[in-house]
Amino acid sequence: MPTFVDGCRTAGILTCLALQIVCAGSAAQAETPPAKPVKVKTVEIQHPDHHGQPKRDSELYCKNIADAASDARIQWQTWKMIALEGRLQARIAELQRKEREFEAWVARREELLEQVEDQVVTIIGRMRPTAAAEQLSTTEDEAAVGVLLKLKARVASAILDEMEPARAAQLTQSMMGFTNPVVQRRF
Repeated sequence: MPTFVDGCRTAGILTCLALQIVCAGSAAQAETPPAKPVKVKTVEIQHPDHHGQPKRDSELYCKNIADAASDARIQWQTWKMIALEGRLQARIAELQRKEREFEAWVARREELLEQVEDQVVTIIGRMRPTAAAEQLSTTEDEAAVGVLLKLKARVASAILDEMEPARAAQLTQSMMGFTNPVVQRRF
């Protein structure tokens, strides 16, 4: 690059000198004809590329600013990466906040269900065995088994005694871990 700039500077100086000589020569001609004509040698500076053709101004410009453009591109990409990282960190923080909210909501729900379940068990435990048997006969197996398992053994046996024998046997097998009556378990 320095040779190109020095070459341009040299060409500019030579051009100025040639113009001064030409101007002085034409003024001298008007006054007195010169004894010998003055030849002006023009210097054309063109730096050929690897094919021997002179480079265009656009190519030279691009070559001159290539390093600055590369630095600017790297700075822009760095800025974009920092901005994306900031957005990603904000999104992660938001998701973590929502996760904590969801965990708190699940914990409240579990606590509420446990309280409701305990209340249902208490209510069924205080009912007469015939009324409790009617209630548990119409509920799902898992819910009925859960209630019967939480009741005292004496209360649960009184309720099972009031149920239809098939339903009582089904719930008893479920309580023992027999979900399928064909499968038998060894103790």
